[in-house]
Amino acid sequence: MNTGFIKMQTFNTIFKNIIALLLLTMALMPSYAQTPGGKAATSGILDEQIDLQQQLIPLDNIIDIAVAHSPSVKFQQDLIEAAKSQLNFSKLVWTNNIMGFVNYSSGNQSIISSDSQSAGNLSSSNITNGYRMGVQINLPLYELVGRKSRVNLYKYQLNSTVDKRDETIEALKRNVIQIYYSLLYYNNLLNIRSEAKQSAISQLAVAQKQFKDGIIDIAELSRLKVFEVNARADYEEAKREFSIAYFQIETFVGVPVQQLMRK
Repeated sequence: MNTGFIKMQTFNTIFKNIIALLLLTMALMPSYAQTPGGKAATSGILDEQIDLQQQLIPLDNIIDIAVAHSPSVKFQQDLIEAAKSQLNFSKLVWTNNIMGFVNYSSGNQSIISSDSQSAGNLSSSNITNGYRMGVQINLPLYELVGRKSRVNLYKYQLNSTVDKRDETIEALKRNVIQIYYSLLYYNNLLNIRSEAKQSAISQLAVAQKQFKDGIIDIAELSRLKVFEVNARADYEEAKREFSIAYFQIETFVGVPVQQLMRK
């Protein structure tokens, strides 16, 4: 038996195992930041080495921004202002029954007045031209008995409009909270799937080399190929879910994600 040949085969086997170990070690390192189409390509601003929650501003601040930019909340606020104006108008509608007038008269108008210098005697005078002015108030009974009910009606309408706005804000808060934590979840899941995909790709590369060298059989190579395909599919699904959550939070908040990042 050729001892040198045996030693050479042993050396080749050890060398191959070292190469395989190095490839597996590299696969376990976070690397999806360099993956084409990965999260970095989606956001362009997120640091994959830092937890996403630490990069975003506090959730309370995000909710405040969402409320300030929400078209639904703005719509309800406009209805509140309209209800306030209607209430104020209903309190002043009684003035519609007050009428002032000014006119000019010409002709012979007799005005009889008492003569303060001659007690008991009456003196008369003629006025041919003059202005006449005054105020006329006609207050219907409806204004006396129905004003309070009318004002209360508009008060209740104003209160219901305020309640509707508050309901809209609460629904918006729930949606923002849900999508915020969905974004964090899918971000973490995407990191995990990226590591799994790179590991599967590296294992398959090693297995293909080992198959050529006769170290493993076709069944083992096929198993690792299926594992690699599933890992890539899981990564693409996680990337899709993250992208949906990423752009949904922009829709709910009303500003780009860049404005939600800590300075």
